[in-house]
Amino acid sequence: MGIVAFFQEFVNKFLGQAPLLLGTVVFIGYLLLGKKFYQALSGFIKAYVGFKILQVGTGGLVKTFSPIINSLTHTFGIKAFVIDPYFGQTSAQEVLQSFNSLQFTGYVMLLAFMWNIILVAFRKHTKIRSLFITGHVMYQQSAVLLWALFWVLRGTGTVVTTPMIIVTGLLIGTYWSVMSNLIIEATQEVTDGAGFTVGHQQMFGTWLAYKFAKIIGNKEKSVDNVNLPGWLSIFNDNIVSNVVLMTFFVGTIMIIIGPSGFKYDANKYWFGTYIFETTAYFAVYITIILTGVRMFVAELTESFQGISNKILKGSVPAVDCAVTFGFAPNAPTYGFIFGFFGQLTAITILILLKSPILILSGFICLFFDNGTLAVFANKAGGRRAATIIPFLSGIIQVMGSALVLTVLKDNPNVIGWIGMFDWATLWSGTTVLTKAFGIVVPIALIGLLLIIPQLQYRRNSKNYFTTMREEQ
Repeated sequence: MGIVAFFQEFVNKFLGQAPLLLGTVVFIGYLLLGKKFYQALSGFIKAYVGFKILQVGTGGLVKTFSPIINSLTHTFGIKAFVIDPYFGQTSAQEVLQSFNSLQFTGYVMLLAFMWNIILVAFRKHTKIRSLFITGHVMYQQSAVLLWALFWVLRGTGTVVTTPMIIVTGLLIGTYWSVMSNLIIEATQEVTDGAGFTVGHQQMFGTWLAYKFAKIIGNKEKSVDNVNLPGWLSIFNDNIVSNVVLMTFFVGTIMIIIGPSGFKYDANKYWFGTYIFETTAYFAVYITIILTGVRMFVAELTESFQGISNKILKGSVPAVDCAVTFGFAPNAPTYGFIFGFFGQLTAITILILLKSPILILSGFICLFFDNGTLAVFANKAGGRRAATIIPFLSGIIQVMGSALVLTVLKDNPNVIGWIGMFDWATLWSGTTVLTKAFGIVVPIALIGLLLIIPQLQYRRNSKNYFTTMREEQ
């Protein structure tokens, strides 16, 4: 076998397998950190198994949700999609896999992370201070953006091209760097100077929430001065919330379609119990996904964070949005409730307008996205801001997701979109504009984003690299 043929075999049969690729990254990362061989091997195995568990969960979501979408489409000519990060990730993985391109997600993620490291390493020039280390979000966003750009630019049976991998990697890496850097000062205010920033799916939305909250509210009237009914606490449980929401939304659709629209054993189930079992499976598969994610992300995060601490001393870590919830315990519930009303309002509008796309709410968007916006809104504008901003966010999440799905919906593997604030605004717009004007849009966006930290530095050059606090 020649060198070229061997390399092609290696790429297709080793690096071409996403679990092997990520496991190898962990293995190499641990060796670079001075770990013993058996420790690096242990990390490889956990990352590999965790990713395989993730694939079982995403495959289960497709298997459960596809018949409902097909029945709805066949009965009413409407396509329904869930706005939830794992439904968006599942769509991305299934579409890319169908074009033998799933492995390129790993390349995009690695390129994006390396670009983030370079921007921080040259922070005196780039003004970037934050390193994005929320591993599962990094993989999720890499997969979804690669899928979106690939589909609107090509949408054919060809595999993802090298220029597309490079552009996608640089763009998502720039987004991680710029947007997590943008909210360093706001996060310091919310967390009383805890020394980190948020690296998640709503960084641009978080900045907007913090700024607009100052205009529409009063920060002295905090949500934490209100006693909420105890029954609302059930929505703090991911499994319960998933089942309740999916039973309400998906169950309603199944009732409208009727028993004749589904293939199930009437001798074993009443239609009502069949509905509940079907909708409960969403929580089952999301739990499986989360289990897999925790396994391989734990290994990725440790290797990434260790490298960043060793090479980039003084950088600001960008971490999961949920770490901010403890600084305003009632705010996430505000975000969930009023975000739900906002999404319900927007879904009703879509139905009244006879939209060909129906959006279904997902728990993660409602709780983690709107909950984070509520935490920051409450800090700057109190109860009023924590009520109004999540409500508006819910409307935007639905409408923005419906917009981008108009150009992504035609592949049968698509069951949803990430739906979080930034993905219903910045990335929804980028995808639609790229469809209209081509790859020049994401390339131009890289340059435009890099201007933002320069403007931040001009505003507060004296304390920019020392206090992480914005002068008031």
